[in-house]
Formats: sequence, C-alpha cells, structure tokens
Amino acid sequence: MRPADNHAMAAMRGAADNVSVSYTRGIGYSFVNTANSVTIPFTPGIPYSFVNTGGDNITLGMVILPELGVAPEAYAVYARQIALYGYYAVIVENATVEHVVCAMMQLLHVEYWTLLGHGNNGGVVAARLAVTLQPKVKGLILLAAALPGDLDTQALNLLLIVIYGGKDTLVTPEMITKSFSRMAGDTSTLLFPNLGHFDFVHSKCKGNDLHPSCNRQGGLTSNDAVCIAQYLLYSLYYSQWEVASAKALSYGDNEKLTPGHNDSKSYPGDIHVKFTEFPIPGTSPQRVWWIFTPSQIRGGLIYYPGAAVDGRAYFPLAFEIAARGHMVVIVQLPLRNAGINFADANVVLNSNISAFSVVPEDRWAIGGHSLGGLGASLYAGAYGNQVYAAVFHAGGWLINLTQSELPVLQMYGTLDDIFSGGYERYRYLYVDPPPKGFGPLVNLNTTEFIPIVGANHYQNSFQQQCSCSWPCASMD
Repeated sequence: MRPADNHAMAAMRGAADNVSVSYTRGIGYSFVNTANSVTIPFTPGIPYSFVNTGGDNITLGMVILPELGVAPEAYAVYARQIALYGYYAVIVENATVEHVVCAMMQLLHVEYWTLLGHGNNGGVVAARLAVTLQPKVKGLILLAAALPGDLDTQALNLLLIVIYGGKDTLVTPEMITKSFSRMAGDTSTLLFPNLGHFDFVHSKCKGNDLHPSCNRQGGLTSNDAVCIAQYLLYSLYYSQWEVASAKALSYGDNEKLTPGHNDSKSYPGDIHVKFTEFPIPGTSPQRVWWIFTPSQIRGGLIYYPGAAVDGRAYFPLAFEIAARGHMVVIVQLPLRNAGINFADANVVLNSNISAFSVVPEDRWAIGGHSLGGLGASLYAGAYGNQVYAAVFHAGGWLINLTQSELPVLQMYGTLDDIFSGGYERYRYLYVDPPPKGFGPLVNLNTTEFIPIVGANHYQNSFQQQCSCSWPCASMD
C-alpha cells in the first residue's frame, strides 16, 4: 500500500491554518476553524468522511475512489478542501460498488453526488457507477483514468472532467485521448504534462512506481494542487447540470421552423430561420456550434451560455433573434464555462466555413448570459475591435471598458437576486478604472442598461439554472 505523505497526514490531523483538531472515540477527528467545522468520522469499510458541520444544510457531496495500492489518506488534501468549502466528502477504503453506495447512504439528504475515481481501479468503478446512478450522481471526475471502452457518455447529461498526466505510463495520454470520442462536447479535459500516474495524490512516492521506498523529486506542485482543487469545487458548485427543456429543444427541429405546419413556430415577420448543428473543427472531445440562420441577414451574434447551462436551452432566444435578421451561433463550451474559454468566438470569426461567410465581416456581435456574459465581456475587452457590439444578459464583467467605444447592452431581471446590489452596480464598480481611482467600470456614453420587470436570473434560458426568486414575468 502506497502510504500518504506529510501533506496528506497534515490534512488528516489539521494544519497551522487556525484549524483546531480533536478526536472523539467512536466518531473520529473533528476539524474546526472560525468559519467552518469539519469532522472526520470513522466507519468500518468507509474510513474517512470529511463533513462540514452544517449538517442537514449540506446538499452536495463527493465520493473519492482510490487507485489500487494507494492509501485512502493520500487523498485527504482534496477531501479536506472540499469540506472546508461546505460540501460533504468521503474517501472510500476500497473502490467497490458496495463501499461507494454505503458511503452515499450515510447522508440521505445529500441531493447530488460527484464521483472522483483515480486510475484503472477507482476511475473505472467511478465511471460505471456515475452512468448507472444518474441523476443522483451528477458529476464524474476521472483522475489519470480513461473512460471504459464499453461506456459512452455523449448522450448523458453528466458533468465530466478528465485530469491526466503527460508522463503517465500506466494510463497513458494516448489511452485517455482515445476515449474522448465517446464523451460529450462539454467535457473538460486537463493535461498536466509533467505528472505521472501517482503524482496526483499526496503519497510518499511519485511518478509511475508503486514501490514506497523510491524518492523521485518533482510531482504535484502547489499550483497543480490548487488548479485541481478548483476543478473539484467547480464540479460540486455547478453539479445541478440540468438539460434543456423539451420546448427549447423543439426549436432545433427544422420541420417546426418551417411555416405551414400545425406545430410550426410563430414568426414576427417575413424572415424565416434554419437550424444547423455544426462540429467545431479541431476539438476533442467534439464540440459543436448551434447555428440559427435567417433568410435575410443583417448581422451575426456569437453567444456564450451561462455556467453549467445546456447551450440548447437558448434555442428559443436564438430563434427570436435570428427571426429579426441576425445569425446566432451558440458555442458549446468545455465545462460549460465561458470564463475559461472566452476567446472561442475567434474560431467563428476566423473560420472559412461558408455558413458564416453570409454575415458581413463588420457586423458580428458578442453576447452571453450570466457567466457567458462575463466571458463575452472578457472577449470585448481583449478583442473589441473584432465585434461591433456586446450584449450581456444578466452577466457582469471583470474587464474595464471605460475607455472602450464599443456599444454595450446589459439586460437583467428586476427579480434577479443572484448577486447583491442589482445590475445597476456595474455603473460604479470600484475596480481601478482609468484614470486611477474610483469611478464607473463602463463607458456610460456607450452602455445601456435595460431592466426586465418581473424576470429573474435564469429566464434567458429554458432551463432552471440555479436557486433564484420566482419570476413574475413569463418565459416568453
């Protein structure tokens, strides 16, 4: 058994971070700081459960399945981080179906689970269980593990993250990338070029050798660990990961977009719309553009979905915009995260695909909803000369646009309570705008704020995105 290293054992005992640790016979170890409390009870067969003492308030959790020969304590750093952020985490002693199900049964009030599996042992069991236990299991993280050859997740609404090492000789990068063809387009893949199979855990031996006496230098750096932890936390925070509604999906049916049928969509004028799903060149797992092309084209809009939102949930919105003369290209994004992938619009603008050539070069706009709006704002700040306007639907921005002449439209619901202060706060956000000092973050001469009375945060998409106030306005 590959033993845990000092970092992992420190996470088991508590560290010098204002965390006090106590032991109670029959319960285990309690981790407490001024903001959070974490307990680690011991259960035979399920040795370490990290629990924030929020108790019944915890509705999201992660089960960690170790690789064969790796001590469960070696994953304690990840589990502790998860617990400190208010989620439930359990490291099973053995990566078996029985241990995982028993672990999940410990907290029946946990609404959704994410499974993290390491290697050929933990990864394979985690993948099979994630497919079997949907929708109770919303997320799957494969750590140095390939998707089993008889599984295909393309049609599943499953948050999937694949983390692997470039120097792994046990589950090689080639083995992992070969399985990408059986994964959905919004799968996120993360390659660490310098890591081997066992470098992803905090054990006393690194690389690809199970022998505990080796002492190879290198392995997981603090920056690597922070990056991985961020992905783990994202998988929990956005684990709702819902699918677009049937009504939204109906807008991708060209027969229903054709006038003259009983169930044809209603058009606001004489412009008709055609839908196309087009594979994005050079992407693996294969991502797509969802394109709504009007019969008369005045311009184009590249649109980023909100965090964890199925991009197809915006089909009705895209149809309405296209029916007024603007091609709409909804971008399917890895991890459904436009903040990380904000430059993806350049692939559309620099493409020689004939479908996009009908849009005048100087008539492309960028837009998005929620985190998609934030991604669109980052694009507007970095590539503002590529587009003629930006449209944010309940989306903030992290970029300073005070000196930009780009026209910006911010639309938001008056019942949007996702962020305190309302969207008017973006007029005067205190983030070092030029010249130095406090002031507006946008150019007030080129930015327009439009409140939608009675709407909440998620009403730009036909999908329940998050906890939010009940709307007074209809989705239409």
